[in-house]
Amino acid sequence: MKPGPKRKTPTEKAATGTLRPFRDAGVTEIVVPGNPPIAPEYLTPEAIIVWQETLGRVMSAGVTELDSALLARYCSLEALVRKAFAAGNEPPPAAYLTVLRQHEELLRIAGPKSRVGGGSAADGAKSSNPFARNGRAGR
Repeated sequence: MKPGPKRKTPTEKAATGTLRPFRDAGVTEIVVPGNPPIAPEYLTPEAIIVWQETLGRVMSAGVTELDSALLARYCSLEALVRKAFAAGNEPPPAAYLTVLRQHEELLRIAGPKSRVGGGSAADGAKSSNPFARNGRAGR
């Protein structure tokens, strides 16, 4: 192994904006998932269905075994909300929907801004890096 800083992966280079396709064309990346969340025994059958539907999305968002309790609470609440909507009598309380949205944000499955990186400058937000224009001529 060569001394010095180790080579960055193409994903890391793309995240920092230094990816050069002609240099990294032959580089392959091996992505190893972390420990998957473990379903607790107290989940209801409806919550287990939600767990199985959601597991792939939360794993790709980076949720690990440490977040099992949060994912279990999300699945239980989602199962209750689905049951309330299916009954058709009365919608679930607004507090349930608010907490459900908050859980989705914590698990990074609520939408583009909740995912890794917290959105981008293309979303209309200004870049938070005050030195982003250093070295570039103004246009």
